[in-house]
Amino acid sequence: MSAPEPKAVHFGQGRGTAPSVAVCAATAWNGLAASPYQTWAFRRAELTPFVESPFRCANGARATMGQIRTLDPQSYGEKRLLPVGRRLLGALEPLLRTLPAGTRVGFGLCLPGRMSKEGAPRFRAQRATLERELGRAVEALELQPLVRAEARGHAALAFVLMDAGVAFSHGTLDIVIAGGLDTYYDPDVVEELSEQGRLFDGENLDTFIGGEGGAFLLLARRDVARSLRWPILAELRAAATGFEPSTPFDDFPCTGTGLARAALAATELMRESRQPLGWWLSDMTAESYRLYEFQLAWPRAAAGLMPPESTLDFLPPNLGDLGAATLPTGIALAIEGLQRGAPVARHCLVTGSSVTADRGAILIEKV
Repeated sequence: MSAPEPKAVHFGQGRGTAPSVAVCAATAWNGLAASPYQTWAFRRAELTPFVESPFRCANGARATMGQIRTLDPQSYGEKRLLPVGRRLLGALEPLLRTLPAGTRVGFGLCLPGRMSKEGAPRFRAQRATLERELGRAVEALELQPLVRAEARGHAALAFVLMDAGVAFSHGTLDIVIAGGLDTYYDPDVVEELSEQGRLFDGENLDTFIGGEGGAFLLLARRDVARSLRWPILAELRAAATGFEPSTPFDDFPCTGTGLARAALAATELMRESRQPLGWWLSDMTAESYRLYEFQLAWPRAAAGLMPPESTLDFLPPNLGDLGAATLPTGIALAIEGLQRGAPVARHCLVTGSSVTADRGAILIEKV
């Protein structure tokens, strides 16, 4: 079974289809920390947020999670994600309030795959609630955002940025709020994972620990950011998507093709200009499928690109699996690391592998 060719958009790199795009603000909240800087610092200190949750695994053990412990322990699903989303958007408010009337604003909301239009009615209702309420939160700032939800899980942000690149190129948007929310703190989600044998129960090591949280990025065309005198934290260089022919739930062998092709497409211009990739931030978990996928993809994409002194990093050991919040959290964390030279790098490639066939890769550059 062959995989479709990867798709990519390059920003401000000469022959790209999109203009230069700046990351002007980043917010993050997860089980480990309440801001991008805290996430970087606590993760650098090798801290983790993992505790026993109220949910039981099939063997009777309490499921370990990386949940946000200040949220109501009796809430679940969208009732946990809404306060996270509102807080993250609130942190962007000071900049958003400086926008002149008529600014064209996009809002790309990344959500878990279970909230897709093909998902169960309950999860579709959660998606509708999140779109409506978070859209209203932006409208309360006297803005009229074009809201779009992308329920593709871990790779969703790459798809959002692909569309944003087209909008920036055609001049239909001036700024984009892009981010994701996800949680495993939900009885229906826990039950499904338990049935699949994917939930960490203290015995089966071929599993993952669920995380929780979200992150949002404020993106603007570079000329717009300069005219508004907004800070420029990093440059968005590329976004690419790929498709893996197999999933953990079918009989097709894992090839690593989707992840490798997405990473290669996102770093294509770096190879042509012979620039090294100093940092790769991945969402690989301890699951055998994910380990095998990354073992197949990484050598193909890193060959000739990552010198021995480059850093290969993983999000789940310190944050748990963040689902649809993976890529935006990775970008927020990468900005903090690049600015502080820890690790020493000029570029960071952040990759995400959805539970479905979707794969995403995003490249940012230090300013």
